[in-house]
Amino acid sequence: MLPLLSKDAYVLAYRYRELMLAKPKRLREDCNPYYENLLANLPDPPEDARDARSRSIRYAKEHYESFYEVTHIKMIVEWLDRNETQ
Repeated sequence: MLPLLSKDAYVLAYRYRELMLAKPKRLREDCNPYYENLLANLPDPPEDARDARSRSIRYAKEHYESFYEVTHIKMIVEWLDRNETQ
């Protein structure tokens, strides 16, 4: 069961797609492109995937309260690479 928005203010940041499946849209109602483009809302990548997008999605899912978007992939990968070298 999905958490209620009143109990978790960040639920749309990481479970928007699930919410849209559980509560179908009305006629002429569109999905919110902002929430759809959040990395934390994208499907989980395979565990062995090491490409930039997969690494960024995993990071965004751990830090969903930061609302990372697809446009932040390069920035996140730079952070991850910098932290791995330290």
